[in-house]
Amino acid sequence: LGGKHKEGLMKLPFTIPELVQSSPCRSSDGMLYTGKKHDVWFVVDPETGEKQTSLTTSSSESICPNTPLLYIGRTEYMVTMFDTKIQELRWNATYNDYSAHPYDEKQNYKMAHLVSSGDGLVVTVDRESGDVLWTQNYGSPVVGVYLYYEESLRHAPHLSLAMETLRFLTFSSAKDQTEAHSTLKWSYQFVTEQARTQTQLM
Repeated sequence: LGGKHKEGLMKLPFTIPELVQSSPCRSSDGMLYTGKKHDVWFVVDPETGEKQTSLTTSSSESICPNTPLLYIGRTEYMVTMFDTKIQELRWNATYNDYSAHPYDEKQNYKMAHLVSSGDGLVVTVDRESGDVLWTQNYGSPVVGVYLYYEESLRHAPHLSLAMETLRFLTFSSAKDQTEAHSTLKWSYQFVTEQARTQTQLM
């Protein structure tokens, strides 16, 4: 958290959902926190990705019952921070969180998702062989990967890498796409081996 008075960065003492849960509250340094949250369900056609309707506490529309549907729950948190010392609004933020089942290790998920923390590049590889299955750039940082599971979402594991690192692994000094995939295949297997070693040591 930073401000226009160039006082440097400050880490908030709680997460945004925790601040909303405890608001209205006042911190020991004179900050007043106010917050609210808004819940909504989006009803989506899983085949086309089109939103059919949305469900909230204030409104709901009729849904065609004879088609498979995906229900995506979203909570929107809004927080403002007022500084009593200088008598002005210091900061406000909106944060969205999606309802999803936790990842189940017993599911034996066959894919691994490598995501860029900078530009939205996602590279998906086969967990066993390391072969690249697909790549996609979404244009903004990817903070979560989800699976369609029993009419709702389930978290999928993903590894976040620096933008330069993931691009280097995918595209660097490759004369063709096959060579680029070979570079990434070797790199992914090395990363997984290192992760196993660290787990064993800990």
